[in-house]
Amino acid sequence: MKKEIEKEVPSSFAEGAISILTVLTSGSREVKEVFLSDFKKIKTDRKISRIKRLCDDKNIPFHKCSEDFILKNTIGSTHGGIIADVSERNYFSIEEAFSKDDGFVCLIDGIEDPYNFAYSVRSLYAAGLDWLILSDRNWMSAAGVCIKGSAGATELVNCAIYKDKEELIRIAKERNYTIVCADEKTDTLHTAPVFKKPVFLIVGGEKRGISKDFLQSADTIVKIDYGRDFGMSLTSASATSILAFEVLRQNKQ
Repeated sequence: MKKEIEKEVPSSFAEGAISILTVLTSGSREVKEVFLSDFKKIKTDRKISRIKRLCDDKNIPFHKCSEDFILKNTIGSTHGGIIADVSERNYFSIEEAFSKDDGFVCLIDGIEDPYNFAYSVRSLYAAGLDWLILSDRNWMSAAGVCIKGSAGATELVNCAIYKDKEELIRIAKERNYTIVCADEKTDTLHTAPVFKKPVFLIVGGEKRGISKDFLQSADTIVKIDYGRDFGMSLTSASATSILAFEVLRQNKQ
């Protein structure tokens, strides 16, 4: 845990075979180089063998390296002896994000740590998210945490960057998306019938919450229905999971 706390900073390395395979096959980032620990054998591991074949096909350098090199460039201990130096995430335009007539788009606003961010994206993707919207300052730069923590979902979901809040809201409204924010200061419960597609869900961190500009632009503000009186917020990942699967539930009916 101490190592993870000390290294909870932007990292350009994807860690572990599954994370690397996801990046290689999704095209979400450029894979610059792959490094395999000296103690690992390529032929005895199917995933590593596949990574080696993909690297050969794409002319990506594949190196053997010391275990010390792996340890210096990883955050966790579940890398399995293989890491990849990757670029920043590739992004699309906001216009593309709202191009679907029955889309599910989500903006993650102000989540304070990469783990909560990664777990939130994992739930959103599993619930059928079409597009993820982020500000230009986001946790995608922490590649090691994001890719592994999201089980690759950060690389599989379509992702767009916004730079102007007013423009983002304008485009969403022009495309007839219902804007739903989650906040405690409302009487409308999250189970209310407000998530019919096309829907633009905005969720925030448990400390800072959603910015005032987004709250004022919302068509509906909902709060999560608790089972008892409890004055504390859920973690961002927990709240996002509940809301994401409520979107799925309401659009299955």
